[in-house]
Amino acid sequence: MDLNAIEKNLLKLDEYPLEKWNPELCEGAEFKIDGNAQWYYNNSKIERASMVKLFSKLIKWEEGKYYAVTPVEKIPIVVEKEVFSVIDYKQEGGDYFFQTNTEEWVKLTKKQPLTVEMINHQPYPKIKLRDHIYGLLSRNVFYKIISESKQDGKAMYLESDGEYFYLNS
Repeated sequence: MDLNAIEKNLLKLDEYPLEKWNPELCEGAEFKIDGNAQWYYNNSKIERASMVKLFSKLIKWEEGKYYAVTPVEKIPIVVEKEVFSVIDYKQEGGDYFFQTNTEEWVKLTKKQPLTVEMINHQPYPKIKLRDHIYGLLSRNVFYKIISESKQDGKAMYLESDGEYFYLNS
């Protein structure tokens, strides 16, 4: 399988109807997304940002696993932490917007919430982008939003889209 051929075929499409694509599993190929949301194809780092953006739009969650899905191929994706990394944010009109490593902006809403779990005694802040697909906030972004957070007793929170998103329990 040639990544350039996949890119050419997919760039011809205006939208990616992933829910309609159910191709056969491609044997011998694998994507990996490491803990810093860096992409690899068969253990070779994908350096072109445009390719990462393209493949990030093709992620489908099926039966507890991630896949990159095209009309003709389904390639497994091993994800170490989360699919995306959240690298920046802004506040506009009282709402928060977060930027992923693929330069997409997402508004913090009830459908796309921010949650903070504790994993190995460390905060693990993530934003839901789509079903089963999350962006992990970089440490820098997380500390900045903590400094801007409001307090409700002992709990810190952000307010966006009329909802409260707690940063600690």
